[in-house]
Amino acid sequence: MRHSRPRAYAVLLLSLALLVASTGMATGGETRAPQPASQPQPQPLTTGAAGDGLYDFNRVDEQWTMRDGTTLPVSVFAPVPRTPGETFPAIIVIHGWLMEKSVPCWAAEYYAGRGYVGVAMTMRGWFGADGQIGCMDPELDVRDISDVITLLGQDARFPVLEDEKGPVVGVTGYSMGGCFSYLIAPREDPRPGDPGDPRVRAIVPMHGSFDLTFSLYANGAPKWLWIASLLFGAYMGKMSGFMLNLTAIAADRRLNACQKLSAVMEAVSRLAKRPVSDVNPRLMEIYDIVMRHDMDREEEALQFLRIRSARYWCDEQYDGAVEHPITAAALIICGFNDDLFFANEGLVAFGSCEGPRRLLITDRGHAGDLAAGAGGVLPLDEEGRWMAAQVDAWFDRYLKGADNGVEGEPRICFHRPYDPGRYGQADSYPLPGTSQTTYYLAGNGSGSGRLSPQRPSGGSSQADLYLNLGFSGSLSFPYMKDIMVPFGGGLLDIPTTVKLMDIPCTARGYVSEPLQQDMTIMGAPRVIVYFRGSYPFAELNPYLYEVTPDGKEILVSRGWYVGYDPEVWSLNDTASRPIEMQACCHRFRAGSRIKLRIATADPPQALNDFTPAVILLYRGGGMPSSLVLPVVPGSY
Repeated sequence: MRHSRPRAYAVLLLSLALLVASTGMATGGETRAPQPASQPQPQPLTTGAAGDGLYDFNRVDEQWTMRDGTTLPVSVFAPVPRTPGETFPAIIVIHGWLMEKSVPCWAAEYYAGRGYVGVAMTMRGWFGADGQIGCMDPELDVRDISDVITLLGQDARFPVLEDEKGPVVGVTGYSMGGCFSYLIAPREDPRPGDPGDPRVRAIVPMHGSFDLTFSLYANGAPKWLWIASLLFGAYMGKMSGFMLNLTAIAADRRLNACQKLSAVMEAVSRLAKRPVSDVNPRLMEIYDIVMRHDMDREEEALQFLRIRSARYWCDEQYDGAVEHPITAAALIICGFNDDLFFANEGLVAFGSCEGPRRLLITDRGHAGDLAAGAGGVLPLDEEGRWMAAQVDAWFDRYLKGADNGVEGEPRICFHRPYDPGRYGQADSYPLPGTSQTTYYLAGNGSGSGRLSPQRPSGGSSQADLYLNLGFSGSLSFPYMKDIMVPFGGGLLDIPTTVKLMDIPCTARGYVSEPLQQDMTIMGAPRVIVYFRGSYPFAELNPYLYEVTPDGKEILVSRGWYVGYDPEVWSLNDTASRPIEMQACCHRFRAGSRIKLRIATADPPQALNDFTPAVILLYRGGGMPSSLVLPVVPGSY
């Protein structure tokens, strides 16, 4: 369905209102209006004062045609050579979900000043682009990046560095852009259909998914809140991209009011010429399979996610054996508090790289590191400046060959909440000296649960009664405390869990004795459970806490799990594939206790099943349910 005229007029009026409100941001001096897509020559825009070392560059904004006829908006920032024949590597910046190329343009412009051909593109289906939003389809979306590389190298306007493989290219992006960065990276001995491109020499995925099945379907539990938000975002994608484009125009200090008006009118025209939303109907179909717990078609939904995951192309069988490792130089950035794309995925991706590799793990949520990839437009704190410098050094080393010592830096740097001023360092994962320490679920004779470091010996197993009612008395939300950090704000007091009431048998805690000494963990805690249920689906969500001597509970990690067995009351377990919780780094202090809480529902994060059911969780004897912690030496 296309815009009606009244809707187009409403959009225009809103755009004009935003424009009027933003004209005070314009600065004096000579500026030039953005050129239309049909402009045959690049429009020069100068950055940097004389002597500051930055390159001047030319900017081109055009619609480029992909091999299937789909046209996509592309902006190229080409440095002006200082010597005859000077050429530059290219860096392609991919936008995130709900966005378009405005934010990547900031980064592409920044890279142009540093001597790269910076490229920002809008992926198909999003604002200004033809085609449908299809969630990183390897045969369409990822192939578009390869088409842009080809067109870039064939265009004489752009002084792109080439070698025997073709254009020398790096790819980066945040969130969805990080997913694309993984997917476009070349792999050793690629299988048929692999979307990797050997012309890509370096990638910097930021908070991107390496395995969508784990991101959205962790341990068989659909992460409903994220899945629903992403689907809704797809249908709102053109409008959200349009608003982001207007914001970028308003914030552009090089444009005066007339030039902003021209840019806004162009944006309105692009919005009015295309459908309000154009989403591949397969997205809704997959969502429907998941929401209905349609187990006859679950494999279909999982395969849809797998082929859109770089892990699938690295390791088809998900058996832990890396069959087709990434060969491009990979700098991976993720966050311990990212509830959408867990740091677990960055750790797995690190192990799936054969070429130069490095992993930076911050303490931030999904949006907290956005400023690091925004080309200096968004304010950076000290940690953000350090991270941006690591990205610059990585591209300089592996695209330009700069002798800057990057290869000698620690391969893994991770935030430590107990020493936030200094990152932990290692060259391999699991960290050297890691031991898997097991705590077994047990009873204490009074009806409460406890964690014991001693494996139960002999005897029969005991069962704890759980009830699935679709609600366990608490609400669970993503980590959003740092959502304003990329915009110069501080942490917000937003809870991740809100407890409303106690509902018997819907959740139970197992607590250890006080620790005799500090204990540090780094990695993903895992949980093994043995259970039977009166219903085919059994939801058992684990939460890990530190309980301080004064009784305060500190959330360390959480996870989701749904077991499925059509034969009710059959014995099931996760011994061969433990429940993988969110990777973390935490130091339990001496005198504190470890607590594992298991709940039968976690709304609204996980998809709830409101069918009343009984679950028997076994412990001891031959069914030793347990918590396994990745304990590292105290020197970390």
